[in-house]
Amino acid sequence: MRRLFIILSIFVIASCKITPIWIVDDFSGNPFSDAYDLTRNGHLISGKVSDGILAAETIGINLTVPEIIRIPLITDSHVGRNDSGVAEYHDTFISFLENGEYPFIIDLGDLVDQGNFSNPDVVSFYKTTADLVNGNHLYVIGNHELHDETSATFDRFLSAIYPGRENTRMMRFAFGPLSIYQLDNSHGVFGQKQLECLEKTLMEDGNPYKIFITHVNVATGRAGDQSFIITGMSDEREVHRIMRLMDEYDVSLVLTGHHHKGDIEYHFTEDTGEFNAAAFHRRDSFLNYESDGYFYLLELDTLKNEIRIIQYSSETGKTTGRVFFYNV
Repeated sequence: MRRLFIILSIFVIASCKITPIWIVDDFSGNPFSDAYDLTRNGHLISGKVSDGILAAETIGINLTVPEIIRIPLITDSHVGRNDSGVAEYHDTFISFLENGEYPFIIDLGDLVDQGNFSNPDVVSFYKTTADLVNGNHLYVIGNHELHDETSATFDRFLSAIYPGRENTRMMRFAFGPLSIYQLDNSHGVFGQKQLECLEKTLMEDGNPYKIFITHVNVATGRAGDQSFIITGMSDEREVHRIMRLMDEYDVSLVLTGHHHKGDIEYHFTEDTGEFNAAAFHRRDSFLNYESDGYFYLLELDTLKNEIRIIQYSSETGKTTGRVFFYNV
């Protein structure tokens, strides 16, 4: 027990970081005001990075929105992680994408483990997966993206994919009746400015289905594991505000990663909740605080008004039998 306490104490001390609010709020305008239409905009990703920008070309597409919207979901790929016990199963996920017809994928961050966005393995995985979903790999900024890079270089990296935007960390995507709000809590906070812009846009959003996507787990301390003291949001007031916004503006779900072991299903109310996804890569760990490696298929069923999140093994590419349900 003493050993566990010492290890957890080290983790807590190592994770302590003071982030000035002007870094979190360093953007102008409302990043959510103009929805990016995923039924009309696709991309050709070249796989080349020049001056910190991933080369890409926007192309026109014309997608029909089905009654059941199916979206592949991954988080915490940590490409190139070299710790002991790590296994990556990229080819399995790529085969899964090849065998389906998906409009886009959601990546909840920490695609990078250490290093730069121009890492050939990072770029290759992004491009290969994006090519199979109309060039639309929705990439949320995580805390590991900030180890050797910055929020500004993240925005620059994806600037050719979303030309004319000031930042790509905070966006609103539209896919028919579904609004997807991509949020930035990579520093462990959202910041007042982002939340004010978010609420202003939610007031005017007439789409019947809405979800948030962000990296750091929002609701913590309920799973009896490392989320109790190590991972999660720094400001409980922001957690409560997110929950209020979801309840008040009919946002059914917030999707998060960061936790690694994940697979945590929270229901704030009957119609709102959080799904904390497990890491895409696998790592065997002494304290069993890592993931066995999973990806997911999120199904928004507009006929039954429910969301189903189906879990798949990253190693085998087969379903595990676990399905998580949320009302919409």
